[in-house]
Amino acid sequence: MAWIKNILKRFHLKGKISSKDSLLFLFFVVMASAFWLLLSFNNSMTHDITVELKLNKPSNVTLIQDLPGTITVTVKDRGLSFLKSFFKSTPTIELEFSKYSIDKDNTLEVTASQLLSEVRRVVRREATIIKVSPESFSLKYSTIPGKKVPVNWEDNIKNIIPDKQFVINPDMVKTSPDSVTLYALDRATLNEITEVDLQTVEVANLTSNYNHMVRLRHINNVRIIPDKVRLVVPVEPLIKKEQKVPIAVRNQPYGINVLLFPASINVSYLLPQSKYKEPINLTVVVDYNDIDLSSNKVNIKLGEVSGAYSNVVLGGDSVNYVIERY
Repeated sequence: MAWIKNILKRFHLKGKISSKDSLLFLFFVVMASAFWLLLSFNNSMTHDITVELKLNKPSNVTLIQDLPGTITVTVKDRGLSFLKSFFKSTPTIELEFSKYSIDKDNTLEVTASQLLSEVRRVVRREATIIKVSPESFSLKYSTIPGKKVPVNWEDNIKNIIPDKQFVINPDMVKTSPDSVTLYALDRATLNEITEVDLQTVEVANLTSNYNHMVRLRHINNVRIIPDKVRLVVPVEPLIKKEQKVPIAVRNQPYGINVLLFPASINVSYLLPQSKYKEPINLTVVVDYNDIDLSSNKVNIKLGEVSGAYSNVVLGGDSVNYVIERY
């Protein structure tokens, strides 16, 4: 329409036609365009139609492979029919399971001729079908009841790496759902599988929770429902904490008592924010076998650490001692 306005402006500037003539000219341009479109749509055109596929099957049947949700049908038809198709709902083919199932092979098979026959029922009789894509398909199915197994996320989170000042809280990692149902062509396959794994996720420098849908790792000839789960990996900041910890003596012989001065020492460490108020769960020790009687000092070292501690620093490397015999 912009080009028409430009033409009219030029005519007005030159003073060659009146406003009435301009409207008349515009009317004829519109009529000519409409006539041209009408002629064009009366000619044959080639275009694609999307056809939805549905399967009517018994409740005890599970497809191991996905049924194509849609097929594309290329047809040759009048342009006017092509225009009308824009305003119509998507045509649908409903396949009957009993018609296409092959029980001995646990296979649902729709041949090219069968699919073409189904397509002819949902397109105009006057239309010429040029191509159907896919032209046929064959799917495996199972009638064996499903088996529920847990989702294994432990190997996956090794590739989810938090930022230096953050840590993953493994006690809070979860998937939703935490288990899925498996369907297979035979019971032996089902019995072998005890869990399913997530597909590999690689993330670095996380400073906030990881919360995403993740697909499950594919297993040949097995249907997993659902085939993806929500993986939640809580990431929280590390907080510095300092606390006095008593020093324990290890390998002390019978009849000997080792007194340490001081008997406790300051320990600083980083731990997840959610565990800040929990009691400390690490030990500092002296090994009797490390005592050098020629010195009045003995080395101290970190013992067992049971918790999400990092950067543990002892407030000293040795303490005084006295040996008592009884």
